[in-house]
Amino acid sequence: MSEPTTYPVLRCPSIRLAYSGMIDLHVLPFFLATVLIMVVIPGPTTIYISTTSASQGFRFGLASCFGVMLATLVHVSFAAAGLTALLLASPWLFNAIKLLGAGYLVYLGIKVIRSKPSTAGTTAAPQSQSRALGETIKKGFLVNLLNPKTGLFIAAFLPQFVTPSLGHVPLQIVTLGLLLVLVGGMSDTTYAALARTIGRALANRSKKPGIGKYIAGLLYMGLGIAALATSNGTSK
Repeated sequence: MSEPTTYPVLRCPSIRLAYSGMIDLHVLPFFLATVLIMVVIPGPTTIYISTTSASQGFRFGLASCFGVMLATLVHVSFAAAGLTALLLASPWLFNAIKLLGAGYLVYLGIKVIRSKPSTAGTTAAPQSQSRALGETIKKGFLVNLLNPKTGLFIAAFLPQFVTPSLGHVPLQIVTLGLLLVLVGGMSDTTYAALARTIGRALANRSKKPGIGKYIAGLLYMGLGIAALATSNGTSK
């Protein structure tokens, strides 16, 4: 009778890493639980997405969510490549990005307030609406890309769940980052749907139809001002 066949290849660290999805499966439940707790608490990007959805419609909320997710992927790539460390090592670069991000949010707030009420509707021509959705994706992308707090958080958070003994640390960071983007995207989509429902209800009860754009504009400006308080951790 022949001896049972064994597969020593599975004992190889690199094969085990690939087999386990590039991350330690024992760490995965703790990572997902932590991410779920964090995304449930609305942050600046969640407020931005919810405000966009409430004031412009659910499709625009989804578009802004998609833009935010794309920017998060860029931040994850920077963290995996070690580029985010430049923000910590260079205060002037950090402050420059922070000022750009804050200024862009304030600019969006002023633009929304000055816009005509009809531009916030969803009854535009298909071609015009497609262009508007594309602009919303770009806005969401820039809002999150120019938020150094997002980059610093990802650079500090993801490595805590990396297992150095498995090797391929940058690949582990990217894999964890993809999971973070997926869970965060589902959470933001839920917030966008709820915000649209609440926004429609408030609009129907409001005696001033154009008040929504003022609320949205002030929220954007408030987020911009709050972004100025972001620190890279080197100053007190």
